Amino acid sequence: MYDETITGPEYAAVALQVSVKGVNRCKDRASSRARINENIARIAEYTNTACSFLKFFYGIDVKLVGLPEYAVTGFPMKESPAEWRDRACLEQNGPEYEALGALAAKNRIFLAGNVYEIDPHFPELYFQTCFIIGPTGNVILRYRRLTSCFEPTPHDVWDKYLDIYGEEGVFPVAKTEIGNLGTIASEEILYPEMTRCLTMRGAEVILHPTSEPGSAELTIKEVCRRARAIENQVFV
Repeated sequence: MYDETITGPEYAAVALQVSVKGVNRCKDRASSRARINENIARIAEYTNTACSFLKFFYGIDVKLVGLPEYAVTGFPMKESPAEWRDRACLEQNGPEYEALGALAAKNRIFLAGNVYEIDPHFPELYFQTCFIIGPTGNVILRYRRLTSCFEPTPHDVWDKYLDIYGEEGVFPVAKTEIGNLGTIASEEILYPEMTRCLTMRGAEVILHPTSEPGSAELTIKEVCRRARAIENQVFV
């Protein structure tokens, strides 16, 4: 993406489609971890290919790769919160993040995605988390989905969450050499206030990991992506 009216480097951004095998039918934690590792290996293969191809074909470096929602584990179906927490949720500094960090470092990219994650401050819960990993391999942004009918959110533990992470941790924005990056998840694109809060904190590029059916016509989320971009004068 490039706009002559905006100062900064020219680079390619990739919304990467990947296939995923869900962990729902895995019988135990060991088998679910193996499935997650398989999915991450596939993400790495696709990312390496996309970065190499676009550099060869267009002569522009890929600097930003966005993964879709559920790309690492799939989504819960009838599992209890305790079962899903044990089967699918990543630790904040666990081996899965290390593998994704190594992938970002290898390709010198910002890698954005969405996973289910546990937080030691809230041992009985899990959060749906949007992350951005920088070219150093470190997580530079972690946003917990605020609106959901299907999993816990910071709203469920609001006072404690603010005590730990502060208001900046609710709508985090990462200031980077390719722009100020923010994230929202899935249906959150439908609510103008979500993107507005990020824009007011300086976001210039909004990453939107989502899982939605393909369509030859505009989907409601695609309409809203365009609307949020126009309203806030940001890339989505």
